[in-house]
Amino acid sequence: MLPRQHTQNLPGAGRVPRLTLVTKALLAAICFLALLGLGLLAKTALVTGQDLHVDRRAEGLRFPLATAAALDITDAASEAAGIAVLLLAVIVLVVRRRRWDAARLCVAVGAAWALGIVMKLLIARTRPPASLWLLKPDSAGSFPSGHDTTACVMIVIALVVFRGLPLARVVVTCLAVAFAIAVGASRVYLGDHYPTDVLGSWLTVAAAALSVWALTDLRSLRRLASRLLKDPSPASVPV
Repeated sequence: MLPRQHTQNLPGAGRVPRLTLVTKALLAAICFLALLGLGLLAKTALVTGQDLHVDRRAEGLRFPLATAAALDITDAASEAAGIAVLLLAVIVLVVRRRRWDAARLCVAVGAAWALGIVMKLLIARTRPPASLWLLKPDSAGSFPSGHDTTACVMIVIALVVFRGLPLARVVVTCLAVAFAIAVGASRVYLGDHYPTDVLGSWLTVAAAALSVWALTDLRSLRRLASRLLKDPSPASVPV
C-alpha cells in the first residue's frame, strides 16, 4: 500500500473518472461489434459496389499536384512514422514522470495495430481493382486501412500526452483528427482502399483504446502497475 498522505497530494487523487470501467468496456464492445459487422458488410457486392463508385469518382478528381500531396500524406502515416511518434511520446511522458500514462499508451497503440492486423486476416477483403492504383499496396488485405489506423493512433497519443494542458490538447487533437481524415482521403484517392476500409480503421483504434482504458481501470491492475513502475499515480485514482 502507498502512504495515504502521498496519494492524497497527487493531482487527480480521489477523483472519479468521467467514464466508469463498465461504460468504457461497453463502448469498446460496441466499437468492436461495429467493426466486425462493417467488415462483413464490406465484403458484400452491394457495399463493395458503392465503395467502388466512390473510388472511381475520386479517380476523376486526380491531377499532378493533388497526387503528389496524397503520396506525401500517405508516407507520413507509414508504420515507421507511427513508431517514431510513439517513441517520442513515451520519452516525453517518462521525462515528465508519467510512467503509467506511457505504459498505457504503448499498450493501447500496440493493441490498435494488432487488432488491425487480425481484422485484415479475418475479413480478408481484396483491394480495389489494380487499374485504380496510383501506389502499389503494401499488403493484400484491404480492411481496415493500415495507414489510417496509424493516423488515428495519433489522436490517442495527442489525448494522452497533452492531458492536463486543455488548450494544447484541443489544438493538437484537432490537428490529429484532421491528419487522420486527410490520410483516409489520400488512401481512397490513390485507389488503395475503399471508404469503408477507412471507417474500419477509426473503429479499430476506438475499440482497442477503449478496451485498454477499461482494463487499466481495474484496481488490481493499477496496484500492480504502481509497484512495478514505482509510480503512485495508478493506485491513486479510484475505479
